[in-house]
Amino acid sequence: MIKLIATDLDGTLLDNNGELNEEFNHVFNELYKKGITFMAASGRQYPSLETLFESVKDKMMFIAENGTFAVNKGEELLCDPMDRKNVEDIIDFTRAAENKEILLNTKYTAYTECKDKEFLKMLDIYCSSVTVVDDLKDVKEDVLKTAIYDDRPISEHCQDYFDKFGEYMTVCTSGPHWLDIMEKGVTKGKALEHIKERYGLKSEEIMIFGDQMNDLELIECGYYSYAMENAIDALKEKARFIAGKNSENGVLEKIKEVFNI
Repeated sequence: MIKLIATDLDGTLLDNNGELNEEFNHVFNELYKKGITFMAASGRQYPSLETLFESVKDKMMFIAENGTFAVNKGEELLCDPMDRKNVEDIIDFTRAAENKEILLNTKYTAYTECKDKEFLKMLDIYCSSVTVVDDLKDVKEDVLKTAIYDDRPISEHCQDYFDKFGEYMTVCTSGPHWLDIMEKGVTKGKALEHIKERYGLKSEEIMIFGDQMNDLELIECGYYSYAMENAIDALKEKARFIAGKNSENGVLEKIKEVFNI
């Protein structure tokens, strides 16, 4: 019996405009009646997730910032910040790079040095709280994740980050233009394994949906693992099943089918 549904958001549960389908609240409430916990597992910041799921946030779980922060019904479950030296190394490396901007994501805001209005407007999609500073090295809060943005396809312009940091940090693409860096071993999957152990959940009790490299470890945590039809090939190879495209409401359609909603 499935007890937990964990889903990525961008490219998975959300449509191509980054919005929830109008059926979401109905499906969520039907799952809640059945005693099934719903989890959003995203690279987005926690405040952004709270805003997106405002009407049901106190009834669900969240894995935010690619596994560095997890919350259940308002209760903090884990927090896995980065080493300060690692953060400063990434800042220095990115300042010397071309076409790239960097965000430092903390529990409740994202910091950037970029003052470009178009860039800040684009961040509204992913961050409900952004703070512009003159020097990222002056940020005193624990940094959960660093996010690198390139307006070109990130997969074609990020190998130097894997070469530089891949041996001692977790480096993964999280979208067409985004690269995320966390402490070594920190992933959505590690966070979900922590939650499984805490609540005594078995793999066969978990359904998971994803589409990108930052979902690879996540889908290994549950037997009912679905890659979206629009997912990268590497994820499709690891997932047991395929769900419809995010643009066609693939996650909710599969949930409705499985649970007769």
